[in-house]
Amino acid sequence: MAMLSVYAAFLATGLAVVAYFGHQVWSVNKAPTMAEQVKRELIPNEEFVKHSDIFNKKEVLKVTDNIYVAIGFALGNSIMVIAPEGLIIVDVTESVTAATEILKEFRKITNKPIKAILYTHHHTDHVGGAQGFLEKGVALPEVWSHHKLPHEVASFFITSYGAKIRRSSRQFGVMVPESRKINAALNHLQCGLGISLRYDSHGFIPPSKLVTEKVTFAKIAGLDVHIHHIPGETSDQIGVWIPSWKAFLSGDDVYRAFPNIYTIRGAPARDPVDWYTSVQKMLDLDPDYLVPSHHRPLIGKIDIRNVLIPYRDGIQFVHDQALRFINKGLTPDEIAKRVRLPEKLEKHPYLREFYGTVPWSVKGVFQLYLGWFSGDPVDLFPLSTPEKASRVISLAGGVDNTISEAIKAWNEDDIQWSLELASYVLIQDKNNKDAKKLKADALNLLGSRQINSIAANYYITCALETEGIVNLEDESTRKNEWQIIEKLPLKQLFQIFSTMFTPEVGVCETTEGVVQFIFSDTNSFVVLRIRNGVAIIEENGRAKNADVTVKTTEAKLKAAFITRLDGKGDFTKDLNIDGGIVKFKNYMNCFEEDFQLLLP
Repeated sequence: MAMLSVYAAFLATGLAVVAYFGHQVWSVNKAPTMAEQVKRELIPNEEFVKHSDIFNKKEVLKVTDNIYVAIGFALGNSIMVIAPEGLIIVDVTESVTAATEILKEFRKITNKPIKAILYTHHHTDHVGGAQGFLEKGVALPEVWSHHKLPHEVASFFITSYGAKIRRSSRQFGVMVPESRKINAALNHLQCGLGISLRYDSHGFIPPSKLVTEKVTFAKIAGLDVHIHHIPGETSDQIGVWIPSWKAFLSGDDVYRAFPNIYTIRGAPARDPVDWYTSVQKMLDLDPDYLVPSHHRPLIGKIDIRNVLIPYRDGIQFVHDQALRFINKGLTPDEIAKRVRLPEKLEKHPYLREFYGTVPWSVKGVFQLYLGWFSGDPVDLFPLSTPEKASRVISLAGGVDNTISEAIKAWNEDDIQWSLELASYVLIQDKNNKDAKKLKADALNLLGSRQINSIAANYYITCALETEGIVNLEDESTRKNEWQIIEKLPLKQLFQIFSTMFTPEVGVCETTEGVVQFIFSDTNSFVVLRIRNGVAIIEENGRAKNADVTVKTTEAKLKAAFITRLDGKGDFTKDLNIDGGIVKFKNYMNCFEEDFQLLLP
């Protein structure tokens, strides 16, 4: 029975015995409370649960006598190729712990030495566990990747790493407790991919072999391997074709789910033309075995084609139809409402929207072709969200009336509007308990209704943040990002500074100065130049008139840098600073607090 809002109940019944406490709506009809309604709707989606059963146990699957894939140990799979002279490991999961566990299982099959590791692309769940495959007494294996991978790894963690880490944590449900996963119909956090993203340990090893061609013909561990550049989910994606076995290792260009042409964790939209063209390359090779880095392998030409053809065509359909409506002048939101896969494709098990969605993809296509501007002049210089919140609340007649409207929307099952109204209230009054409760309930209910697992994770994590149960700003949640960052070259780490300058602090907007870092162990240097409210990193040429010169070693400064990022220590005592510690600290004070290099 539908709940009545406080106001509506009063008018309908003429009774005053109606109370509203912490978003429990009581009426003479004894309607369910909000919490009861949410609980009632948190019923596992049977299709998604069945899909999740793929990852219910850790196992090593035999593809051929020479190809094995470990599934269920982490978010991503790891693939072992037994070559004449040793092993090739394709993708290493995100976790050293998981990789070590996988290697123990692989060692039950063969004792051949690991000769090479190959990263299909730069995402953490494919590169983070590499050190788990290093063994005592064995030479460091070759590490192969596309030539763009080092830049992509650095870019992820240096440019907008803070936003991406937070949004990735929401997308993959990293902070969602087990009880909330179950309530959200997510018995496991497969995200259409694998089990929960594991942030227990990272051990990235920079690649030593970079491929630059569309197809690179290589002999690795005595095996003829063709490395194909297959841009799709990433621009650095590569696939491994073993012609003698008619086997293709496809990385993340094929999921058992609709692909993420746009990912809500934040990234440039992926080019769907590149993506379906890469899938077409797989079709043209006509493999007998297809081994993705998520999900189970496919065996047999017919079964493979029955997956690849609709997968390819589904991606093209979304691209073409989005572009069709773009050219009619529709806005992204309008196009997202119009484009739907044909029923035959929509129901295909490899195109269910467990991971990516058609609406997100449509908006990604719009972004690729036309950028951020929708075409509506209203969007040229729109009101900010806080400005809108203030005016909506004013139109509603104040905070109390806005909350009443939000309750009314909830009772009418207009949960999105209820969420938006509660969010507006919290912008003006961040401690409003009623708005917090309503927003959290709305987020939980929207999450429970999702077939798309990353949308569900995002909703539920945001509900936990609203309730104060989860804090993604907590330093302890950032520990593992430093484990990746510390693998990057020091000069790349300096690039973080350009996006951490705070011109609004004190006189920083007008501050000018040059800090030169000289590294005795590598006979190299970096110049940090501050002017016009920007921090410029220069690597070519020494500064003639530096205001401050810092003399140290790359090893010492990198250790200090990482430890400082982790919120600890004053390392100025370990440096030789010409020009004065006070002046050096004054420059550093113009950066975000947790990036004020070497300061206590």
